[in-house]
Formats: sequence, C-alpha cells, structure tokens
Amino acid sequence: MIWYVSYGSNLLAERFHSYLTGSDATGPFGAHPSAPWTGLPSEDRWLWIDHALYFAGVSQRWTGSSAFVSPEIGSERSLAHAYLIEDSQFAHLAAIENAVEAVPLVAPDSIAVGTCAVLQIDTQGDTFRGKYDALLRLPDINGTPAVTVTSSSVRERGTPADRYLDTIRRGIDSSPFDIDADTYLAQAITRSATIFVP
Repeated sequence: MIWYVSYGSNLLAERFHSYLTGSDATGPFGAHPSAPWTGLPSEDRWLWIDHALYFAGVSQRWTGSSAFVSPEIGSERSLAHAYLIEDSQFAHLAAIENAVEAVPLVAPDSIAVGTCAVLQIDTQGDTFRGKYDALLRLPDINGTPAVTVTSSSVRERGTPADRYLDTIRRGIDSSPFDIDADTYLAQAITRSATIFVP
C-alpha cells in the first residue's frame, strides 16, 4: 500500500476516483481507463505539505496550465488530500498523469523524505507527455510511505483553465479546513510567475 498525496484537481475525491474506476468521455472529467484494481482508497485524509503550489505547462485534458508543487521544501505550504491505495493503482495513476503506457517507478523507501527521484519517461512528442516526471517522497503517514508526483523542472508559464480551477476549488471546499479557495488559488497563480525549480 502507498499514500498518494494529491494537491490539484485530485483534491476532489470524485475526480480522483475516476482514475481508479475509469470514466467515459461524456463524464465530467473525460475518458479514463480503469486501474488494474478498481477498489476505492482504503482511507483518505487531509493534510498540509511543505511544498509550494504553482501552475505551469499545458494540460491536454484541461487545456490551461496544470498544478505542480515545488520539489523543494519551503515556507509556503499546500493543501493536500492523501489516498491510501494499492501499488498497482499508483503505477496506473502515474502512467495516466504522464500520458504514457507505463512508468517504471522507484521504490519510495529508496528516496529520502523531502527529495525527488526523476522517473525514466520518454518525453518525446507531445508537450504534455512526461510532465509529472518526479516522484516526491513525503513524510510517512502512520508508517506507510507517502508520495506525490510533480515536475523536475518548471515548464512554460501559463494560466489554468477556469473549469480546472473550478474542480480544484470544489476539492478545497470539501476539505475540513477553513480556507478561502479563491484567495488560495490566486496566491498560487501569482507564485507561478516567480517559482524556480533547480
């Protein structure tokens, strides 16, 4: 088992579940193939991570920029929704996020907390392929490894699409924390112009 820690549109549980159960093109999140095992997460929890949220690149699904977190630990924290899932489900998720058939994953225990391992992904072709190419190890949750995916470099700057922001906003509003979603997202958009990934 592994904790997948989300920070973008997957803050919304309904959206995250589409990665596991599959969805068709007429659904609100578009077509997704189902995971090898379609069971829903064993547990989920909300938390804050010490990695700043920003937007960059171009999303094939949403058209505007996608959400990422800085791989560097910093003073600006991001809201996150963690899901306890099977290893095979996480491998499926990583492949879908990177628009490839499969991603050779690195064992979380081989990565120090607060650091990344760059995944070996063929990024040739479309600009959205391989954009989540960094596996970021986060502090364990109840003794179980916790990870997320982000980018090993900052892609072209841009603005997230309204419907993408709306999905993230719904996720924020479903959290147990008292957060002004519009302010939180506006701060991330502003931060996107200055963030640096070594």
